[in-house]
Amino acid sequence: MKKLFPIWLTIDSDDVFHHPKFQGHPTRSKKQIKKKSISDEMILSFEKFNEWHQKNLDLPITIFLIGQQLECDKFKSILKKLLEKSKRNGGDIKIACHGYTHTCWSAFRPNKEEFRNDLQIAKKIIKEFAETSWRPWFRAPGGYIAPWMAEILKLEDFELDSSINPTKFLSIKSGKSEKGFGFNGWGSVHKAMNNAGIIERPWLTTFYPAFPACGPALHFPFLKYFANSTWKKFTNYRVAIEDEIKDKNIEITTVYWHLLDFSKNKGKWTPPINKK
Repeated sequence: MKKLFPIWLTIDSDDVFHHPKFQGHPTRSKKQIKKKSISDEMILSFEKFNEWHQKNLDLPITIFLIGQQLECDKFKSILKKLLEKSKRNGGDIKIACHGYTHTCWSAFRPNKEEFRNDLQIAKKIIKEFAETSWRPWFRAPGGYIAPWMAEILKLEDFELDSSINPTKFLSIKSGKSEKGFGFNGWGSVHKAMNNAGIIERPWLTTFYPAFPACGPALHFPFLKYFANSTWKKFTNYRVAIEDEIKDKNIEITTVYWHLLDFSKNKGKWTPPINKK
């Protein structure tokens, strides 16, 4: 079996209406929804996440937050209370950036100005809310990350990116190649991040690394069995501390799921973590 590494547990804050089929993608967004207020599913997810977190306070969590969600007073209030309770009880929840809007940047033509503006707005809103819990870490919405984005992340003082789903099956998300054909590929994205001085933390995959194992893969028919099994194998180790996450010379295993997942199975779903 492959060597085990410290585990970084991460959550994306997407609500129902943030899915690319509703917004943020040039071809997939067929059912345009402009909703910004918290969904009933997200309210249930917060409740169930809070229950799970209070039982697992020894597990540090990083939430990649969409800035626009903090413009919904109810979402903001629920999250604030959750973070305060976590801190009082000895929990460790860090807040990072998932953009201001849930835009699939690499699916569009490169637009550095718009991307930078989105980052600046997100960073201002999230930092002000999160205070000492804020970390200058980024995850591209939907995992749509292209090499050209690395330069902008550096200009906006981001230190770490965790957007790469390193399977050829999804290399389309790395953006169209500047050569005019094919796609950039994950190697090009990783190289761009490295050249910009940004640490890259790709996600756990299955079948080394043919298929995804994080996010939606935890729930897709057939694939979910392999994804869940892979998690249980590779999370059978200690969690990573922050210094390890930020050290490019230390290999870690990054896993992610969605906050909204906690509403699945009538609120009974929990992440398939094999606690050490």
